[in-house]
Amino acid sequence: MNETERLEPLGENALKVRRWRVAIGTLASLVVTVGGVLFVTTIGDPPAWLWAVPALCAAVGAVSWWWAGVDYARWGWRLTPEMFEVRRGVVFRRQHLVPRSRIQNVTTKGGPLQRRFGVLTLAVHTAGSRTKNVEVRDMAAEHAHEIRRRLGLA
Repeated sequence: MNETERLEPLGENALKVRRWRVAIGTLASLVVTVGGVLFVTTIGDPPAWLWAVPALCAAVGAVSWWWAGVDYARWGWRLTPEMFEVRRGVVFRRQHLVPRSRIQNVTTKGGPLQRRFGVLTLAVHTAGSRTKNVEVRDMAAEHAHEIRRRLGLA
């Protein structure tokens, strides 16, 4: 395989979906923690540091928002005549190489947020126990359908 071949990105909407997930999770945690602090305030005299809990949730949300962009930038895939390759990971880089001869099935699925932004989760299922199944979350739907078509599994 030629290492100079360029990996395909997930698609621009993948980042939007990932950041929406972070925003929804952050908002939910803020609602719960602020509600908890307000509840404790109504039943007694809480320490002032208790308000640091919602602030910590907001800070974790901000870091997660940034991390979603960093993680998104490190995903790439390519389908060659010999294999399907996926590279991912920020701190620990992972490379999944699935020989086309071992691919048995390709499935796609998408939740409401994924469908709204036109992305899917692509799962490449393999034959045998030595070759690992590979899942690519938030791949552009047109790429997922193209992979299925090129593998003759659509």
